[in-house]
Amino acid sequence: MFISPMLLQTAPGPFSHSDYIFEPKIDGHRLIYSQQVGEIRLYTRHNNECTRQYPELQLPFDSDVILDGEVACADPETGVSDFETVMSRFQARRADKVQQLTAKLPAYYAIFDILMHKGQDLRGMPLLRRKEILEGLSLSSGSYGVVPHIDGAGKALFQQIRTRGMEGVVGKRKNSIYETGRSSAAWQKIINWTLRRGIYHGIS
Repeated sequence: MFISPMLLQTAPGPFSHSDYIFEPKIDGHRLIYSQQVGEIRLYTRHNNECTRQYPELQLPFDSDVILDGEVACADPETGVSDFETVMSRFQARRADKVQQLTAKLPAYYAIFDILMHKGQDLRGMPLLRRKEILEGLSLSSGSYGVVPHIDGAGKALFQQIRTRGMEGVVGKRKNSIYETGRSSAAWQKIINWTLRRGIYHGIS
């Protein structure tokens, strides 16, 4: 089951605020993970299925769930996610190529939200409550991880992100509901423009 993801607006610059949590922005592509009646399907934000490209992400959870996050590949030397690398994974279609790249360039799924769980729609819950439920999930393997967040200190996190050469930071209102398919000021991205290569990292 596909759910159109909530989209980000761009903040004019780094900010801190007690009403927000802040997360590192992962340099990958948006991925909706759907497990319904035990069947796993992976989708891009534009509802293009990409399940076969990521066999290492086809491991089931203990119960049916729909998750929102980013799929990425890390540079083995720096540990920083690399957009071009994950694009090579996304563009692979032949089974032999997918198998080769899975071994050479393993992907991981950085999860930052949970939309449905055990048949319950969680999108109307406040963000922090959804985060609590997400933290309670038993992850199937090391190919999955929950994106960490901090309370309020967006400027400090942005400085750390910039020093590490990462893409940026996302600020989210603690009480925000999940606005399906909408761009919302409740979620704002702060981009590390010194890193950007002049290309919008959108993917269909």
